[in-house]
Amino acid sequence: SNIPLPFWRKLCFAIGGAPYQITCTVIGFFLNIFLLEVALLKPRYVSIILFSGNAWDAVTDPLIGIFVQKTNTRWGKMRPWIIFSAPFACATYFFLFYVPWEPALVNGFEKYESSEGVRFMYYLLIFCVFQGLLSCLHVPYTSLTMAVTSQQKERDQITFMRMGLETTGVLLAVFIQGLFVSDTRCDGDEDLPKNSTSIETQKDAYINGSIVVVIIYMVCCITTFFGTRERQGIVDVKKEDHKGFFSGIKLVFTFKPYVWASLTFLFMTIAIQIAQSNVALFCTHTIKEGSELTKFILVLLVCAIFSMPLWQLLIVKFGKKTAYAIGMGLMIPTFMTQLYIPAHSKALYYVIMVFAGLSISVAFLLPWSVLPDVLDLYMLEKKKRHDALFYSFYVFFNKLASGIALAASQIALEFGGYVNGKCKQPDSVGYTLRMLMTPGPVILVVIALWCLYMYPIDEKMRKSIKERVQNYSVKLNPNEDILEGQFSKSYDSFSPQEERSPSEDRTLDTEIEI
Repeated sequence: SNIPLPFWRKLCFAIGGAPYQITCTVIGFFLNIFLLEVALLKPRYVSIILFSGNAWDAVTDPLIGIFVQKTNTRWGKMRPWIIFSAPFACATYFFLFYVPWEPALVNGFEKYESSEGVRFMYYLLIFCVFQGLLSCLHVPYTSLTMAVTSQQKERDQITFMRMGLETTGVLLAVFIQGLFVSDTRCDGDEDLPKNSTSIETQKDAYINGSIVVVIIYMVCCITTFFGTRERQGIVDVKKEDHKGFFSGIKLVFTFKPYVWASLTFLFMTIAIQIAQSNVALFCTHTIKEGSELTKFILVLLVCAIFSMPLWQLLIVKFGKKTAYAIGMGLMIPTFMTQLYIPAHSKALYYVIMVFAGLSISVAFLLPWSVLPDVLDLYMLEKKKRHDALFYSFYVFFNKLASGIALAASQIALEFGGYVNGKCKQPDSVGYTLRMLMTPGPVILVVIALWCLYMYPIDEKMRKSIKERVQNYSVKLNPNEDILEGQFSKSYDSFSPQEERSPSEDRTLDTEIEI
């Protein structure tokens, strides 16, 4: 149908992007400190919980995608998943930041009567279940873009609105959680052996934050379910060339441009994830400014979001690959400062957060911007399209790697001598956090830059690919998923040619059948 999509329906769709970003942001910044400081779990247990949750999340995404495709109801394929998973997701999110045991005072420290093993199993189970339920929202929601309208212009509009609401969600998450939690955190240099705020008060702070997040989550899902419609006949449900997991791995990782793009994204993501998961502890136990955590994070995120137009200008002027390299290059001095910044340097750390936001903005924008170029090149070379497969593995391996990075950083904390419940940690913990925030991420970014150097699609080649794709006439063949025509077999031949004869130009006007 060509009936224009009303603005209010576009807004109702965009609102559905907020819950995923809100919950992921809170988990990314606050879950590990909650498990260490409130649930009183040792870092080794926290490492297993974080790795298992991320690994399970990586596995459930493609599984939920298969289930969504097989769903057929009077409400459509995607919308039922969004509304019916929401109550269960909200319940598990609440219990993720809830401690069902009461603390008791033992030798001047608050401890739980339950065994640490029981608490570990409780949070491991809850976190994995929540990650699975979050996939039940995110996978159908992102797929819904193609089903609510057939107009490319409207799809671009709702995607832009969705990004705006997701950005708002990121800031809202830090603000909400920080509003309740920041007053309960210690600076890290108090003479008291433990946090002067009782565990009971800290528990209440996290519960109150969870209640607000859960309400927002549910309202957004209800708004998207009732405010959108899946239009019939938009998505062409033809027989696709389905690939198994291992055959899919072989297909995507034998295409070199995709391999280099994925590795660049992979190493950069691991570096950022290590820093993100440890910034709260770094602020508390290394620079002794734990009570300023929320403000530090807000400055970083605001700078990251508002610097996106700057990176867009750099992309237009210098190309994607160069802008990508500049952004990652800025990360290196930002990470290096973490090794040398002295304690009680609040003003200086705000300046560092500004530069961190400027560089990390690249991670929001560029990885997903280079992937379509790779997919177009694959189409021209291999005469097939497997876009969903490339996207799913792009996400899968990065989630898995993020889990490994988060787990490794917690294990390092255990070896650094971290003691649960203590506000003033041993000096070795502060040193360990410096080591986590600097050498590892710097090395990872350098590796990412090398992978980007090996990535073959520079700006000239990108324009050449775009021009050649646009020069082909495209028609749909419902019985095939094959691109027929005279195409080059190697991406090297897609470098721009200096001259081309008119007869050669005519041979390029080849008809593509999909």
